[in-house]
Amino acid sequence: MVSNREPYLHAFDTDGRVGWSPTTGGVSVALDSLMRERGGVWIAHGAGDADREVVDEADRVRVPPDLPAYTLRRIWLTETEERRYYEGFANEGLWPLCHVAHVKPVFRAADWRAYQAINRRFAEAVAAELPDDGAPVFIQDYHLTLVARYLRESHPETPIALFWHIPFPHPDKFRICPYRREILEGLAATDLLAFQLERDRRNFVAASRAELGAKASRSRVHLNHRSTSVCAVPIGVDFDRIRSVTRDPGLDTEMARLRRELRIETPRIGIGVDRLDYTKGIPERLNALDCLFTRWPNLRDELTFVQIAVPSRSKLESYAAVAADIDRRVAELNVKHGRGPTDGPIRYRTAALRVRRLVALYRLADFCLVSSLHDGMNLVAKEFVAAREDLGGVLVLSELAGAAQELHDAVIINPYDVESFADGLELALGMSEEETHRRMRVLRRVVAGRDVFRWASDILEGLEDPTTWPPGPR
Repeated sequence: MVSNREPYLHAFDTDGRVGWSPTTGGVSVALDSLMRERGGVWIAHGAGDADREVVDEADRVRVPPDLPAYTLRRIWLTETEERRYYEGFANEGLWPLCHVAHVKPVFRAADWRAYQAINRRFAEAVAAELPDDGAPVFIQDYHLTLVARYLRESHPETPIALFWHIPFPHPDKFRICPYRREILEGLAATDLLAFQLERDRRNFVAASRAELGAKASRSRVHLNHRSTSVCAVPIGVDFDRIRSVTRDPGLDTEMARLRRELRIETPRIGIGVDRLDYTKGIPERLNALDCLFTRWPNLRDELTFVQIAVPSRSKLESYAAVAADIDRRVAELNVKHGRGPTDGPIRYRTAALRVRRLVALYRLADFCLVSSLHDGMNLVAKEFVAAREDLGGVLVLSELAGAAQELHDAVIINPYDVESFADGLELALGMSEEETHRRMRVLRRVVAGRDVFRWASDILEGLEDPTTWPPGPR
């Protein structure tokens, strides 16, 4: 497994002792579940301030720290390298290029050089860890598009898959990137290239034809005497793990504790759980809640909305700006619809929750808002469904999130249309128990039927035998 983000990080506490925590985000949780099941080596950037304290002489440590199941091999970056490769090229360049979120992508030659250098460093680490040429390599996302091409220099026959987690842009938009040919060639160096949605697969194939002159069919791209299988395989969550948490006898106690900590005294609860990112539509969500409370002033004493927004890429100006905007809007709404900036209907927290507390929050909710402006998938939507074994709760889902292509029985909204978004919230709040249960039952069948292990198995089986593509029903 190869990714920029590590599944666990080690950090010093206030007393100077080394502690650990899992990293946040649905993808990290899903891939960690995969690795705990299958074993192997995960290669990632070591970002914790105590990460170096716990590795051996080869920069390896066994994880999870409390129940070791696989090896984490850490790559070290300087502050300059991280700023140029990760913050610069990946997240000021490729991220806005691939999302329709009205943020201009920025490409700098120095960032590109750092991106190339770090991708080569990852490839060298993979080469050092491979037990033989037959061991499969599974690369994650847009941070590492060149790794496969570099790895081919020393291991031409190693089976390599890459999963692109975010949207892939239309070829006309992709032309904004001055290094698009190199990125496409890097992706085409894989044996199997997988995307979330059919739309993303089509965009990549069209870009390969237009930019590289590649020969392509619906499911394969031929370039430089290589053939790459290209497919759409939407990612899932660890359904069984989440379900096991819902059956924990202590979950009710955790739910009561969360109620006290968040000072929730109302009978109705709505939630949003996101990385703090401009693509997640949190300001648009707050606008819809403002509209809802304005329409129905009595809801101020009936409904509490809990927003969890975990800080991400906070050094970037675009992310700092959205964080400041959310802070301001939450305070304004609490003054407008409550008794003060911290005593209104909105509870805003920026700390990540571990799985047990997250499931407890999902179970408290009458509805969960996923209002992405553009998303490859959005695993929060699927996590919420997996947590609702009681068949309660309504998923309110943006039509611009990839998950909307699968979760048709959610209440589908357009986050840009404030009035109809508020209508969707009214529908969720007024839905009968019978209808809520009917919808959630259908959603759970979808989420359970394509969990993270089926997703990974489809990709790894396709890597071993490309004739299995596309995967059929099971």
